[in-house]
Amino acid sequence: MKKAGNDRELEREKEKLNKLVGEAFNKGIPFAEDEEVMEQNRKVDTMVVKIQKEKRKHNRIRLNVE
Repeated sequence: MKKAGNDRELEREKEKLNKLVGEAFNKGIPFAEDEEVMEQNRKVDTMVVKIQKEKRKHNRIRLNVE
């Protein structure tokens, strides 16, 4: 259940990032200079790392049980 929630939240945050990137692109603003884009990108990156760590932990536990 937790995994599905994390995946949905990640998808929402990625959609926000894509929207911000599109807006910056349309305004001709380099992504690296758009603080909103960079902040949202860091948020998505942090979520991806967290999910990957949880998956690794789950896989190690599962391998130890089998």
